[in-house]
Amino acid sequence: MKYLQDVYFTNLNAVYNFGGYFSISEHEDWSSGKQRFEQCKFYFITGGSCVIDIEGTNYHGRAGDWFFIPAGAEHSYYNEKNEPFKKYWMHFDLYPTVDVFRLLGLPYLVKADEKGKAERLFKRFAKLHKSNELTDKLAVKACLIDLLAEYIKAARPEGVNVVNRAEARLNELLKFINENLDKPLPNTVLAEKYFTHPNHFIRAFKEKTGLTPAKYIKSKRMETAKRLLESTDLSLAEITERVGLNEANHFSRLFKEYYSFPPSEYRRRFRREILL
Repeated sequence: MKYLQDVYFTNLNAVYNFGGYFSISEHEDWSSGKQRFEQCKFYFITGGSCVIDIEGTNYHGRAGDWFFIPAGAEHSYYNEKNEPFKKYWMHFDLYPTVDVFRLLGLPYLVKADEKGKAERLFKRFAKLHKSNELTDKLAVKACLIDLLAEYIKAARPEGVNVVNRAEARLNELLKFINENLDKPLPNTVLAEKYFTHPNHFIRAFKEKTGLTPAKYIKSKRMETAKRLLESTDLSLAEITERVGLNEANHFSRLFKEYYSFPPSEYRRRFRREILL
């Protein structure tokens, strides 16, 4: 647990993307075939019932059931059309991008607390996220952090390892990666920084983070590019260089894989949302 406190949660940034309240009648449809999202999802069921398949396992959801679908998990869903269906939902990013499910041993589904705190937080979020007030934007982030804490509390994770030397080295390695995203980061260099043989490095890194080094580095580069598109007027060529990629076309393809839009369109949409 100390590793999570000192390394992961100390640096945690949770970013809300989309969400709100959703309801349909017993004759309407809420469904999707198999898909993967680069964002995490919350579904909090408040009425009716549904089936959500996550990584090949069916989960039946009713009022009070709370789903946390991590980024990259294959899932599909449908509501059972014999009664109205109601839910709160949220798409969000977690940075640093590590497999918090593996670290904490979290389930995909928990029962919300009987005192109704989770539902009150979702209700507050659904009201606040429509506002353009700066303080309300901060309150939405606070709601998301509180919801994450409530979900973890409801899941009661066990067996989290205490920090050791390997985890301290990992923290230093992740810091090195984050500070050098504009440079080549071959496994030989990273293994040396981690004080392990290159033959063992990929397995050790994945055991600790849930991702291979290549996937972790790619995700950090895309996160950085997203922030630069949102907060600067740098050209695509300049952003491409800052995230250590060789050509703008390659960068654009990767960015679209992660965020569904090419970089230029993402920047336009983001700024339009800010001005609304």
